[in-house]
Amino acid sequence: MIHSLLDTTQVISTLEIEGVPFEVCVEAVASHDRSKNELSVQLRAFLRAEKHDHIGEVSTPTWLPAPHAVTEHVSAEEAHEVAADVLASWRHQVAGCLPK
Repeated sequence: MIHSLLDTTQVISTLEIEGVPFEVCVEAVASHDRSKNELSVQLRAFLRAEKHDHIGEVSTPTWLPAPHAVTEHVSAEEAHEVAADVLASWRHQVAGCLPK
């Protein structure tokens, strides 16, 4: 049986591109398959427009890391903590890609 553990989008920074404000977002969707003791975490990063006339618009510039998945073999008891660690690592990786 597969259990959903995490489905979150977090803003890690804001920046302006050509005078337009954007939020830098990371997203993680994690689930755990108890029959296999397998944790799967889908990760992506994107920019979300802050201006009211562009609300809901997202983009993925080439300097952001490409979406990817992480799979770990962990027990159900460890799964939530490991998913949180994967998300923290992803936030750190994306933050390191931000333009200076």
